[in-house]
Amino acid sequence: MIQLKRSVAAVLAAATALAAAGCSGGDKSWAVKDDTDTVAIGSYIYNLYSAYSTASSKVTDTSKKVLDQKIGNEDAATWIRAKALTDTRAQLLVDKKMKEMNLTLSSQEKSQAKSEEASAWNSYSSTLEKYGIAQSSFEAALDATVKEDKIFNALYGKNGPKAVSDSELKEFYTKNYTSFSYLSCLLYTTDSNGNYKAAFSDADKKKAEQRFDGYASQIKSGKITMQQAADVYKVTIGSSADQLNSETVNLSTETQYPAEVKTALSAMKAGEVKTLSLPSKGAYMLLQKNDILADANTKLKTDSGRSGILQDYKWDEFNTAFGKEADAMTGVTVNESAVNSYNPSMFEAG
Repeated sequence: MIQLKRSVAAVLAAATALAAAGCSGGDKSWAVKDDTDTVAIGSYIYNLYSAYSTASSKVTDTSKKVLDQKIGNEDAATWIRAKALTDTRAQLLVDKKMKEMNLTLSSQEKSQAKSEEASAWNSYSSTLEKYGIAQSSFEAALDATVKEDKIFNALYGKNGPKAVSDSELKEFYTKNYTSFSYLSCLLYTTDSNGNYKAAFSDADKKKAEQRFDGYASQIKSGKITMQQAADVYKVTIGSSADQLNSETVNLSTETQYPAEVKTALSAMKAGEVKTLSLPSKGAYMLLQKNDILADANTKLKTDSGRSGILQDYKWDEFNTAFGKEADAMTGVTVNESAVNSYNPSMFEAG
């Protein structure tokens, strides 16, 4: 249930204990309905929260409040409200599409979804309930994402009408992603809480850098591998944790790594090893660029690996089209008084 996990992680990881504004007047228990189904207002609130979370990742200035900024040409609040309503309308569409495409969730898929929903509710219920989101509304919203995932795979999977070949997936993956491994060494001391204490002396800095330079020379000559270098380094620093980090990221969108790392990787060939000074991080790095083609071939051999690449490649296309279809549905009634009772500002502190 890739989409379910993505939704829970993205929406709830930064949850805060703000309370939802109360509503009064009229029947505000539901958000949208058609002649067969009704979506509870709690699902709309959840979708509003999800849209706010998405917006927070799209704004350009993290020092400013989300709602003080724009997303594209729209102010953030307008964008958030529109997305939330689209996602709520999509809950009506999803069952119709499942029926239209003769799709059903297997007993295993239902069981897995139920288990994940229960786990997520146990983790986040205290926050969600403060916003006015009942467990049934939360589960209904997540059920829709599970079914959207099913529809997506039926359309873009191997036998679907929009099937994507392995060769196309491989081209997308190798063009957009970079695989690498690294060891890093901080060039300063820390206190008992891991906070910066003092920069290394010139002698200690030189010693640390020479250690990594030595590993690089041995790897280049074929005497050791990156993993063996990591094992030696682990013993040297007296750690019980594996020191080797391996990543596969899209360098054009990744924000975790400094420019020095991105620049170095862009110029490196597969298998190449080098050491790198990171002044902005107060660190020294031993970096190896891995073979992205080999990584792609490995992933495409498994259903989960192939599905992950397919989601990265085609999910936005699918989600945009599904949203447009949801917005264009006829016979849908929106409970404007209920929907308008909730403002994205309820999720913004201060």
